[in-house]
Amino acid sequence: MNEKSKFQKDLEQLATKRILASILIGCLFFCAAIVVISTADQYLKKQRHLDSVASTFRGTYDSIADYITDKDNTELFINNASKNVSSDELQYLLSRFNLDAPVGIHLLITNAQGELTFSSFSKEDLNLHRLEFNRLALKNAQKNSPHLYSTVYYFSGDTSEYVIVYPLFRAQEYVGSVSAYLKEGDWGRSFLKYQYDTIITASNSNIIYCSNTSLLSEHTINKYRPDGKHVYQWINGNRYLTGTRYLEEPGIYIYSYIYSPVNYSYMLIGTVIIFGLGIIWAFLFFRLLQMMASKTSESVQKLVEEIRIIRKGSPNHVIVLNTGDEIEEIADQINKMVANINELNQKNLDLLQINNRMEMQNLQAQINPHFIYNTLENIRYLIVVNAQKADALIEHFTHILRYSINNTKHSVTLQEDMEYIEDYLFIQKTRFGKRFEYEIDIAPECERIVIPKLLMQPLIENSLKYGFKKKANISVSIRGWIKDHYMFLQIADDGPGQPRIILESIRNLLRSNEINTVHNGLQNINRRVILEYGQESGLSIESEEGEYFIVTLKLWIGGQF
Repeated sequence: MNEKSKFQKDLEQLATKRILASILIGCLFFCAAIVVISTADQYLKKQRHLDSVASTFRGTYDSIADYITDKDNTELFINNASKNVSSDELQYLLSRFNLDAPVGIHLLITNAQGELTFSSFSKEDLNLHRLEFNRLALKNAQKNSPHLYSTVYYFSGDTSEYVIVYPLFRAQEYVGSVSAYLKEGDWGRSFLKYQYDTIITASNSNIIYCSNTSLLSEHTINKYRPDGKHVYQWINGNRYLTGTRYLEEPGIYIYSYIYSPVNYSYMLIGTVIIFGLGIIWAFLFFRLLQMMASKTSESVQKLVEEIRIIRKGSPNHVIVLNTGDEIEEIADQINKMVANINELNQKNLDLLQINNRMEMQNLQAQINPHFIYNTLENIRYLIVVNAQKADALIEHFTHILRYSINNTKHSVTLQEDMEYIEDYLFIQKTRFGKRFEYEIDIAPECERIVIPKLLMQPLIENSLKYGFKKKANISVSIRGWIKDHYMFLQIADDGPGQPRIILESIRNLLRSNEINTVHNGLQNINRRVILEYGQESGLSIESEEGEYFIVTLKLWIGGQF
């Protein structure tokens, strides 16, 4: 059996590690997902249970509150408390309410002196304990007036009644109170549709309702104070997921208890199954990996041997592989690359050097001889009529000549080039006078950016050359700004512009690699910028015939900014 190559060993080792890691992570993720989904499901159950119980309690509370505060009912309560009239109408009204109410009530009505004027309780239920409790509740209700006052009444250890008290006033004078005692047994029927246990307490921890008294075994009778430190609580050997909801207006707490046993055996069995499947998958993947690695290693080894022949001095050697896989395609591509790489490298190098040299020469030759001639004519004229102005013109012209013929610097800062541009504009302004106006707006951060020498002068000269052919007055605007690691230089004029057809031909020329004698200056500038600053840089043109002509240079300055 052939010994495995280093490539095959490394490939098998790397792939094995990644496969085992992927399977292990997948198993752990699957187990974690089961735990998270189970926990999230229980959390949603808890929230839905709390929402349902809160909605039921709120509906019950609001229906009773609306009943005892209804304007017509209140008037009847006040008449009973003030005049001690017949109670038949009250009894009928109460019976009709209890017929449809989810939780029935008993009513006690007292006058301003605390004397009982109406009761729906039986004689056995209307004991001294209840009367004394009602008297204390009325005092607290008067302090809470005009709001409803609620409390909890206990008589025996395992029953409670939720009480809502409403003080009665006539012309802002207290005339009595009405107390609604909610029937304790009706709560169970209201919450029977919910499968989870519920405890409802007043804000002082007095129990209003409890669906499972075993939950209270460790608490003071008629009081419930939960252990708020743990979401899961153990009660009588059972684990419950707990939740709390507070309803501010009635001032009550709702506690939810969802039975949540710990299924360690199910989790252990599930984990064992998952990891067992992971081991089987790992074995199958490993066998498949060995076959793939062996075949790939054999093809790679053949390719390496062929490449070594080329490297040792046989550049004309042709690689021949019949492996029937991607390595064979790679060999074919290598053959093509070897055949052309030296020729292409040399060609590209020569082309780059020629372009750089040619375009630098073209850019620096953009000083039009007519400009020199016209400037000298202006100087000759001004020497006679205005010697001081002629002297200034000579100084600016000298700066231009010195700057343009200096071949030691091919790149300058924008600030240096703009000094030359300002000299050039001064001379043109002297020549054309009021017919020519210009403005310069260069952001300060642009001035230190390095650009090719004489980059913008041909563009400005282009605006004047074509502008004055068809218009008597020309304005030129020069702007510069930086955005997203690019510097933008823009020369805009209000000259005759270009027709749409010519504009498109100029744009096509800028995108072409062919040398053209028409608009050669624009093409040279565009190619020079692309070669030096990348394909995303370059020159763009906007124009409207008879309105404007705008040239914008986009230069990548990521390394300078």
